[in-house]
This record gives sequence, C-alpha cells and structure tokens, in this order.
Amino acid sequence: LNYSSLVGFVPQEDTMLRDLTIRENLSFYARIRLPASYSNARCEIIVTETIATLGLSHIEHSRIGDETQRGISGGQRKRVNVGMEMVSSPSLLFLDEPTSGLDSTTSYELLEALHVLASKGTNILVVLHQPSYQLFQLFDDVLLLGKGGSTVYLGESTKCLDYFTGLGFVCGDRVNPADFFMDVIAGKHKRTNDPNFVPS
Repeated sequence: LNYSSLVGFVPQEDTMLRDLTIRENLSFYARIRLPASYSNARCEIIVTETIATLGLSHIEHSRIGDETQRGISGGQRKRVNVGMEMVSSPSLLFLDEPTSGLDSTTSYELLEALHVLASKGTNILVVLHQPSYQLFQLFDDVLLLGKGGSTVYLGESTKCLDYFTGLGFVCGDRVNPADFFMDVIAGKHKRTNDPNFVPS
C-alpha cells in the first residue's frame, strides 16, 4: 500500500529551495504532492490557508535565504518546513524535533500552529527533547520512554504530573515538570514511599 498521500514527515533539518520565496516553495510542494486533478486555483487556496495557519502571511513573498543571502529567521524557516508537508493535507504528520535550535517563544509559536492544524483533523506526532512545561501542555497525549524504549507513561499531558507524584516522586516548586519527568526516568529522584527504588 502507498501511504505517501496520507502521511507527512518533517525532518529535523530544514530542507527547501533557499532562492525561492515562502509562497513559491509551498506552491511548488502543493503541485507535486496534491492530486493532479486539483486546479492551480485550488492549490493556491490551500497554500494561502497554510501560510495563514503558520502566521507567515506578512512575509510570504520573502526569500528563504541562506548563509550568503539574508532571508527569513530560523523560526520562520522551520514553519516553512512544516508548511511544505501541511500543503498535502496529510492525515498523519510526523515531526522530528521541530523545536531544535529555536528559542522558547519561537518554539511556542510553532507548536501553536501545529495545534491549529490538529484542531482541523490532522493527527500530529512530535518527537521532543527537553520541552518547557508550557510546550508540554500543548499536547493532548504524551508518551515518555525509558531505557531500551520501554513505556514509562502514556496518557494525557495534563495528568502526567499527578501520575508521577502518585508514585511517590516529588517535583520541586521551581522545577520544570517536563525536566522532572526525564530526571525520574533517569533515576535521579528517590521515591518517598520506596527509598530503594531503581528504574528498570
């Protein structure tokens, strides 16, 4: 079976034509990813909606740029990278560490855009390392993996802290809960109800 029309994948590295503008890049990908039966006008409507969802309308005619030619920012480039998959209207979108190299504000803007996309019916799976708790809470469900890929937690992001505290782990008042979860998995926290606990 060919799932290419249903699944999109956004790699960690930004791969796009740097001499083209944001709209030109997305239009190009829309034409090669959408069905041939789609008219140019229909493709452009999809591109326009994608640009608006990603918050790039004000710079849609700006060139991407590279090391020798000034262009858009790293965060904007990352959103274009996501948009190149979004234009194909995938049912499932995978993203490999989309916030790498981005500051907290830019990361939040990117994940907010993904949240809008999810609200429109696309299933989104994201691999993240060391997210802020603000980003962590944008996800509906999270999967935390331990050593060897074993499942430590799978469920709603809003219930994750209660799950770990219910097991006897205490998160400090000024500690990022997302970092706390990773530290618990790494064995850096003791269980109040089992001081001899060692993570498997």
